Amino acid sequence: MRDFRSGWFGALVQKGAVVFLVLMCSVILHKGAADISGLAVKHSGKEFWVALTRYLIGNLAGGGKRAE
Repeated sequence: MRDFRSGWFGALVQKGAVVFLVLMCSVILHKGAADISGLAVKHSGKEFWVALTRYLIGNLAGGGKRAE
């Protein structure tokens, strides 16, 4: 019996997984950049760092806390 991962099907699945991984990482980075820029607009100076710390700690466990 042949291994399904060998040949063209395995290569196709691997390439699809890489494309999905790149897409997923780009969505996460885009959301993070948008949230941090929103925090920068609303808070200035030391308040920004406090708000950023609260945002990061709130999202560590996947809590989904939104930028204030």
